[in-house]
Amino acid sequence: MNKLLKIIKKYWTRVWLVCVVLLLGGAFVTYAAYTEVSSVKRVVSTTSAPGALFSSNCMRTDISSRRLTSAEYTITVCNFDQEKPTTYNPSTISYTLKAEIQVKFKDQYMTMADLKTALNNDEEYSNYVAKAANYCIYKTEDDVNGEVSPLSINRFTSDKNFTVTFDIDTLESQKSSIDKYKVEIDKSDLENTNPEFFIHVWAEPNSPSNLNQIDTRLYGAKNVADTASWTGTFVETDCETVDYDFYNYVITGSGTGMIDILWKPDKFEINKFFFNTSLSGNLFEGNVSTVSADDTKYSTYSGWKKVTLKVDSTVKNRYELQLYKTLFGKSYTGDNAATKFIVCYFNKSETQG
Repeated sequence: MNKLLKIIKKYWTRVWLVCVVLLLGGAFVTYAAYTEVSSVKRVVSTTSAPGALFSSNCMRTDISSRRLTSAEYTITVCNFDQEKPTTYNPSTISYTLKAEIQVKFKDQYMTMADLKTALNNDEEYSNYVAKAANYCIYKTEDDVNGEVSPLSINRFTSDKNFTVTFDIDTLESQKSSIDKYKVEIDKSDLENTNPEFFIHVWAEPNSPSNLNQIDTRLYGAKNVADTASWTGTFVETDCETVDYDFYNYVITGSGTGMIDILWKPDKFEINKFFFNTSLSGNLFEGNVSTVSADDTKYSTYSGWKKVTLKVDSTVKNRYELQLYKTLFGKSYTGDNAATKFIVCYFNKSETQG
């Protein structure tokens, strides 16, 4: 012990310096660990966790039925949460889309095979088989290639066991990625109050492994409580606080008539595809015009552009417009929110009552 004390006294300065270095090093490590933990907590506490980054406009993890008000309907398969469309899956998604005809018989959803057993009547069953062939599904848009011509209109027939299975498809990673499919139903269903035929559609994820299957049942039926009404909304629900390079405006509804679409031209341009009747199938009354100050109906929108769209929900009940900003570098939020620069008004057909 005495020998150790002599050594410490002899080399006291060096020992003191070593101790100081060790203490400072320990304090630095402790501080670094503390600040890193604090940083992680700060990120977690200010950022809400995203939902399932494999979603659809109609398919959900808990299957539900959706009534259609037109003879055709577009289904989307997306790599983001529908509530947070700007947060994308970091991985490439591989999935398989499938569809089958179901019939509601004695309050049960049955496949055609189950229905045949339940009926035990070949003639009655053949009537169901004939009607099933009036329903179809096909792909209309790919996340990489854009609009695509369907390779085939996939109808529900006995030789395919009334089921359609698409080839394995993918959604790209780390950016908005959407595939679209179109379903067509028997138009006569839109006049029925008690639907029988349903198209069960589901998407099975193959990878990554943390995704769940999503499903829906689509059917056409008449709702006696329906009134003619069309409305326009932004897909981007946070326009008041978040600025985007372009926006998606969707017009949906039921009934027949005309929709006047008005927009501020110094704020937005509309994708020209929307006005191309041969490509989009959209029908218009007249051409794009400018609202004048003495317009008896829309004088408060003087200087805005206007176009009148013809609508019939039994044919089509959804229209999508892409809006491009004309003022680059300027934020479209707050008092300058994008929602302030486009409106639409529905004029019901006089023959509709």
